[in-house]
Amino acid sequence: MKPFICLIFVGCVGTLMGSAPSVGIVKSTGDFRVDGATIRGNGTVFEGNLIETTAARSTVQLGEAQVTLLPNSSAKVYRDHTVLESGSELMRNGEKRTIQAATLQIASPAKDGVVLVAMGGPNKVKVFASSGAAQVRTAAGLLVASLSPGMGLAFAPQAGATTAMRISGVLESTNGKFFLTDATSNIRVELRGPDLTRFKGKSVDVTGSVILGAAAAGGASQVVQVTKIEQVSAKATKKAPAAAAAAGGTAGAAGAGAAGAGAAGAGAGAAGAGAAGAAGAAGAAAAGAAAATGATIAGVGVATAVVIGGAAAAGITVVALVATGTISGP
Repeated sequence: MKPFICLIFVGCVGTLMGSAPSVGIVKSTGDFRVDGATIRGNGTVFEGNLIETTAARSTVQLGEAQVTLLPNSSAKVYRDHTVLESGSELMRNGEKRTIQAATLQIASPAKDGVVLVAMGGPNKVKVFASSGAAQVRTAAGLLVASLSPGMGLAFAPQAGATTAMRISGVLESTNGKFFLTDATSNIRVELRGPDLTRFKGKSVDVTGSVILGAAAAGGASQVVQVTKIEQVSAKATKKAPAAAAAAGGTAGAAGAGAAGAGAAGAGAGAAGAGAAGAAGAAGAAAAGAAAATGATIAGVGVATAVVIGGAAAAGITVVALVATGTISGP
């Protein structure tokens, strides 16, 4: 009887361990909590662990991928994704991983991509593509934004499933089909609706809805049924980029100052400020191309949030993070 009881006990322990396998290692220069228990130094991370940082950041090594939770942040960690609940998370080399924030899924298809995601509330998410591209999708998998390196966007997901679209860009036509690349989110959609021909080659504002399940042509991510289309006046088009570029330049300069200050403490102020200054100029150009009023993609509000070298979400600058050693240079 005793050997039989022992076998049952061993089997139960093995089942419990198998239900929460180890997925990586977490380390920090200060205290952090794992499922409510305070830990200092380092520890093992198991599937579904809730990691909470306090005054210091914590880094989770998940194979080749690295996730850094910045101070006062919390996230649940899984083998192939993390669920950011509060604060900010930096993911590096996470081509096979996603970050879930609110109802959004953020991923970087680039192997060496560096993506910063910050929560500003239950339905406010900011995403910054530091190195490599980044994609943002809804929980249903609809593409909301495609970020190029150095691009930052703010998202405001609406409650419940929705297919609402409000986008702006230049209407193109190829092989009898109509396409538009949104100026803010950088996604390309196929448009369907009456009387589109007269807007070909013009800057337009489009209101409509996603046709779920429709196959998009020409490399577009989705098909949109147009309910309203208006041409954007040349005067408005000139004003918006100018204002956005000015704002981008200001943000870039502010980022340069913050990065320089952080780098000075680490003995690298000049390099940090120089990188931020150059990045700020690139960011200003990117901001100038963005629509000042933003967009709505599949029910998610999208607006320009930060520029490279500028003040990122939650007061973080990517250049400053590099200068202070939070991450390696992109």
